[in-house]
Amino acid sequence: MYLHDAHIANVVTSFATLFSGIITTLFWYFDEKQPLRWLFFYLTIIITAIPTIIHHIFPTIQFWTSIDVMTNILLIWALELALAGDFFKPQTHKKFVSIISVINLIVILELGYEIFYPPKNLLISLGGKNGFPFGEIALILNAVLSVIILSYYTKTFTKKQKSVLMLLVFIFLIGLILSTGSDGFIYPRFIGWHSLWHVTGAFGFIVLWFFNHLRFVEKGENVC
Repeated sequence: MYLHDAHIANVVTSFATLFSGIITTLFWYFDEKQPLRWLFFYLTIIITAIPTIIHHIFPTIQFWTSIDVMTNILLIWALELALAGDFFKPQTHKKFVSIISVINLIVILELGYEIFYPPKNLLISLGGKNGFPFGEIALILNAVLSVIILSYYTKTFTKKQKSVLMLLVFIFLIGLILSTGSDGFIYPRFIGWHSLWHVTGAFGFIVLWFFNHLRFVEKGENVC
């Protein structure tokens, strides 16, 4: 089976995402400081990576394209649940979880619909084949919400934690820029823009684990 060089790069770098999920899951186990909700999030990195690998092996099959984005929605939803559990009061937490869960369920159902009726155009076009389909826009909006939550509660963070948070936001901002590139070309000769997003994201997930490690170690107790 022939794959364009860009797709080979996408497949190989998707394993970085998979390994980052495995590593953060193992870190969670050995650290014994972070709540179970964060274990769920680290496991969703692994769950997301597997269809991402398959999607890039079969880039023209809509089923795997939709499943890839669905699992990414699962990933960002798990992040929102973890953050809500960390910061929200019980009543606010219950309302937030209910609302965000319904919204993301609707997004997943729409992505399931796209398996049978693939969209013909990008929802937001940046020219050529670049831009964002419905699922990626939903991912970005969920990610922005997560950043807003973290930003609002920065007053609870130490100076070191704030520094790591700034690094984390910077990493994923670079990842967002890289992800806008088409996953079907390499330009210039050695840069696969989309594949670099996989590597950037993998580093971001490990930095996120470290950020959580700093927060929960500061509490000085086992919160699992």
